[in-house]
Amino acid sequence: MRALQWDFLGRDRMGRRRKARAETSTATVQRGEAQLDQPRALEQLLSPLPENAELRPRLTTPLFVRAWHADTQRDYWVVSDGTRVVCYTLSGLTLQQAAAVRVRWDAKRTLEELNEEALAEIIAKVTGALVTLVS
Repeated sequence: MRALQWDFLGRDRMGRRRKARAETSTATVQRGEAQLDQPRALEQLLSPLPENAELRPRLTTPLFVRAWHADTQRDYWVVSDGTRVVCYTLSGLTLQQAAAVRVRWDAKRTLEELNEEALAEIIAKVTGALVTLVS
């Protein structure tokens, strides 16, 4: 687990204390990865996702999907290249904030740039909150 935190401008805040006017919430970006030929690791990666059974057959081809899970208030971003699956879990966001993150990503970023640091930067700008990276 990495304890990196980003402020609303995207600068690293590792080891600093929050100021009195500190942000009211903290968002988290978690990255997980599994190979398609590793059934246990893949099961563990995909089990929290809504409608994961429908997603599994589609992972054998290049794929990028996002799914909001209302019960857990998490947004899942899944990328597959046909052999490896990466899942980013965004938590600590409202539905509106998650939608805003998606819109900003789609407007400014490409799939090749998708990583936890880039997501954290956008989340920090959208929410004005700290973002913790977990891997």
